[in-house]
Amino acid sequence: MEPPLSNNYPGQNPLSLKDEIIEIARKAISKHLVYIDTETTGLEKQDEVIEISILDFDGSTLFQSLVRPTFQIPRSSILVHRITNEDVQKAPTWPVVWPNIRSLLFGRTIAAYNAPFDLRMLQQTHNKYHLIWRDTLDWLDVMALYSRYRGIWDPFRKSMRLFSLDQAGKDFGILLKNTHRASADAELTRAVLHSIAQLPY
Repeated sequence: MEPPLSNNYPGQNPLSLKDEIIEIARKAISKHLVYIDTETTGLEKQDEVIEISILDFDGSTLFQSLVRPTFQIPRSSILVHRITNEDVQKAPTWPVVWPNIRSLLFGRTIAAYNAPFDLRMLQQTHNKYHLIWRDTLDWLDVMALYSRYRGIWDPFRKSMRLFSLDQAGKDFGILLKNTHRASADAELTRAVLHSIAQLPY
């Protein structure tokens, strides 16, 4: 996870704190991150991964695949990502794709927008097949970092306001679209992190 900032500021970020966040983003990028995004059957404890994309630090695709789940994709989720049960019918199952995924993630820092969600979905999908999760992976949550970068205090949550990936992209004027498909969203996550760091993407 990213290192903590020196303070929480109830209001707009002071310039010094924003500079600190820019430096955190630049140091993270210098580690040659991998970027990950998943699409899932839903958001709850029983849900699992149905698409995963992993991009290398330069934006090239390391891995992309649909994943056949253990149960039917609900219509409510199909309306979001447009991945149908017919699409995944002949896709590989999680135990088939996981060895390739693990080899790309292990030993690298993994950037994701709302990283705790992606990690939880990887673990839940693992559990569906009674596989033991043994890996300690190094994650950077780009959503949390962008929240600190914006520095808008949410008095109800008593923390910095969170923003969607789509909103972060729009705020930076990034032309890439949040399509709710794994490859496009991983690419947009990379662009947001580079924009925080004030680096080209």
